[in-house]
Formats: sequence, structure tokens, C-alpha cells
Amino acid sequence: MPLLNVPLSVLAEKNQLATLERFVWLYEIDVPTDPKTRYRLTRNTNAVNYQGFDYAPFPITHDVISRDSQGDLPETTLTVSNVSRELISTLENHDGLVGQRVKVILAHSLALGDDGVPVGEETFEVISSQASEEAVTLTLGTSNLFHQKVPKSRMMRFHCRWQYRSPECGYGLSEDDPAFLPTCDKSLSGTMGCYRHGQSYTDAGLIPIHPERFGGFPGIPITTTGGAI
Repeated sequence: MPLLNVPLSVLAEKNQLATLERFVWLYEIDVPTDPKTRYRLTRNTNAVNYQGFDYAPFPITHDVISRDSQGDLPETTLTVSNVSRELISTLENHDGLVGQRVKVILAHSLALGDDGVPVGEETFEVISSQASEEAVTLTLGTSNLFHQKVPKSRMMRFHCRWQYRSPECGYGLSEDDPAFLPTCDKSLSGTMGCYRHGQSYTDAGLIPIHPERFGGFPGIPITTTGGAI
């Protein structure tokens, strides 16, 4: 696990012959419900508040985080108690959590709270899972590149990448307003493009926020051949 910017107070405490404070392991496990659920757990005996979130005490641990010969592709195994059977339904309803994000965080009791700073952290994907009467075991590794969409987005000159009326788009005229436009053709200057939507704001007596919200990249230079074919 790569160490981050360790607070000086943590370093000073660590270097003492007798320390009063200690390191704390925190875990975040994504569950693909609608909306998404995120389990926040700690192996600490008491609940931990970190960066504004509460991490509940739970019997959970992980193996040593190992890497390949090149120092890449971290992997480990996360083990969670199954004695209470709390996690079985989660595994059964969500394909064993395969493909879900898991973050392992090493924090310190001197750097917790709303402004908590991690000593180190690593993000994984669940590769496989299995359950017994005693424990649920998640094998964690890196994302499968064959399952990724590459590139995740395209930069186009005159085509907006935002979903119409999304927070990024920002078009917010009420559907009851006579100037409201129900569709967008994703263009900058088309008949139902970004300039036209800005005009609809003006027609409604409001200050337009388009085409400033246009999600394309008009400044992308046009490739020229320089006279060659």
C-alpha cells in the first residue's frame, strides 16, 4: 500500500518509544443497489468517524497486499465474519459483489474526524467471492481492462457530451414555461442547439447560461494536410 502525505503529528507519535495512539484500518465496500449503498466498516472495537462518515465496528480483516514483480496490480483477500449471516443476502442478490469497488484505508487516531487524512489507501475490485458458515471472503484485485470502455469519453468539436437537462447541462426552464424546449440536438449552432437553448432563457426573461454550458470542444484545431494528400 503506497503511503500518502503522512501528517507530522502521526510521524512524531510513531517514532516515540511508547505510543499512546494507534493506526486504524477502515474499509469501504460498494453494493449496487439503487441508489448505491456503501458499507463503511472498521476492525476497531468502536465506531470511527472519518472524513464525515461513520465506520461501524465489525469483524473484518485483510491479508497482506501483494504486488507483481513489476510492483503493479495489487491484490489481497478481505475476510468478513458471517456468523450473523448479515452479508449472505447481499452476496446472493448482487452476484457475489463481483466487479464492485472496495477501498482499504489505513488511518491514524490522530488524523480522524471530518478533516481526516489517510496514511495510505488502496482501491480494488472484487474478483471473486465465497461464503462459509464462519466468514465471507472477497478476493480483491485490479479492474479487468477487457471490461473497460476505452476511451471513456470522446472530445468532439461540435457535439455536446452532456446528457440533456443533467446537472452538467444545466438547462432548467420549467416545462410549463412557453419558452421551454423539450429536446436538444447536442449541437452548438443547430436548430435545437446550445445557442437556441440560450435564446429560450432570454425569451423567458432570464439570464442565459448557454452556450457557456456547451459540452463540446470548439477549440480543437482542425487537422490540415499542409498541402500534402
